[in-house]
Amino acid sequence: MLLKSKEIAFVGILMAIGVILVTVGGYFEGSTLFFLAAASYLTGIVQRNLSVAAAAAFLAGTTLLSFFLAPQKLYCATFLAFGVYVVLAEFIEKNGKGKGKKVFAWVLKGLLFHGLLFAAVFLGQKLFGLEVLFEGKLFSLLQEYQVLFWVAVIACAEIFWVIFDRAYFYFQNRYGGLVSRMH
Repeated sequence: MLLKSKEIAFVGILMAIGVILVTVGGYFEGSTLFFLAAASYLTGIVQRNLSVAAAAAFLAGTTLLSFFLAPQKLYCATFLAFGVYVVLAEFIEKNGKGKGKKVFAWVLKGLLFHGLLFAAVFLGQKLFGLEVLFEGKLFSLLQEYQVLFWVAVIACAEIFWVIFDRAYFYFQNRYGGLVSRMH
């Protein structure tokens, strides 16, 4: 019984930190992705120290609380997507040990990332319409060069994916053990 209450307290404290990070990301627009990524890294800490079910509960609870407390509601969806990626990437990495399996793990993580990115763009288009992006003066110039614009956006997304993935696993391998000793 004591062990379960200790785990619940551990997840609750990390959830509070996660909600703070998502909320702060809404106020510091220039660092939004950093704060959302940091909050999603906490999902991996919960998963590594407890279980996938605890990580899913953490992710659902943090997303729900953030939705009510954060100023930017769309950031909650971004955090959720980052968290889902972290949970599934952890699973893929855990089962992808070995020389030949490493390439297969990257392919699976790439499919996962691109599936989440496609879902985000598709839902953003259907819910909010991406046409609003092209109403500004700067983007009116890009109307003529839409193909080049989307190639640049996709290239930036690819670079972000690799940085996010490597930064997450670096963080977990370097600092994830510190948190497990506290818990």
